[in-house]
Amino acid sequence: VERYSLSVYAELAAIALDAPGQHGVDDLDRALAAHPADRLRRRLLGAESVPNRGMVSDGAFDRAIAGDTAARAELRSTLGLDRTARQAIDRLLDAAPKATRDDIVAIVAEWGSRVFPRFGPAALVAIGRDVEAKRLLLDGDVSGRAALAAATNGVELAPSAWATEIVIVPTVALRPFIAPVESGQTAIIVCSVADDAFDVDAAAPPRRLVKVAAALGDELRLRVLHVLRDEELTASEIAERLGVDRTSLHHHLGILRSAGLLAIRDDGVRGWRYALRRGGLRDVGSALESYLRPPS
Repeated sequence: VERYSLSVYAELAAIALDAPGQHGVDDLDRALAAHPADRLRRRLLGAESVPNRGMVSDGAFDRAIAGDTAARAELRSTLGLDRTARQAIDRLLDAAPKATRDDIVAIVAEWGSRVFPRFGPAALVAIGRDVEAKRLLLDGDVSGRAALAAATNGVELAPSAWATEIVIVPTVALRPFIAPVESGQTAIIVCSVADDAFDVDAAAPPRRLVKVAAALGDELRLRVLHVLRDEELTASEIAERLGVDRTSLHHHLGILRSAGLLAIRDDGVRGWRYALRRGGLRDVGSALESYLRPPS
C-alpha cells in the first residue's frame, strides 16, 4: 500500500464514479480489472488531469512514459510534493502497466476484505450525517462558491472553463486533507467529513474546539498564521519565509486546516495558496464558555 501515494488512491474516486451502477468495493475492483492497463497507469500518474498537464511542458507525460529521463525528472520535481509521491511516480513509470493494474486491484480487494468490514460501518454513519449537512448547505440561500468553501472547510475552488460539474466526495480516511481529481469535465473533490458528523456525545467537548486549542498550542503554527495575516502564500513560500522544511510544514498546515483556521485557494496551474481564514476563531470563545458553564 505504501508504495503508492495519496494522489494515486484519490484517482480511484474518479474511476469509481465513471463506473456504471453501484460504487461498492467489488464494483470498483471489477472496474479496475477491466480498465485498459496503459490508460489506468496514465490516470494514476495524473496524466489525464487538465491542471496537471498545464503544470508541466507539452507532452511531458508521454515522453516520461516513453522513457525520457528529462521528462521524468520534470514530473518528479513538479508533481512529487514529497518523497512518497516521487517514489510513486518512479514506480508507475518503471513497472509494466499490467503489473501496476494487478497491484492496485489486489490492494483494493484486500482492503475490502480486511479493512472495510472493521471500519466501514462506523465511517458510513458519519459520512451519512455529513452528506445530509452538505446537501442542506448546498440547497440553502448562500452562493454556490460560499457553500463549496464551507463544505470543504475553507477551500476556495475556481475550476477553469474545462469543468462543467463539481462533485464532493466526503471521506473519513483522508481527514483533514482534500484531494482534487478530475474525470473528463467533472472536478471531483475528495474532502474530509466535517467534525460535526462525529459530535454525538453530549458530554464531550466540541471536536472543533479541541482542534483549535491544539492548533494554537504550537509556536510554528502560530508563526504560520502570523505570516498569512495579510497575504496569500504557497506552501513553498511559507516554508521559505519561516526557514522550515516543506515536508514537515504540510503536517502543520493540515492541523491548521482541520481546525478551520486556514482558507485555501486553488490558483490553477500555480497550485494552492493559503491565507488566514477570516472568522476562523469567531465562535471559539463562546463555544469554550458554553462548554465550561455550570448547568443551570
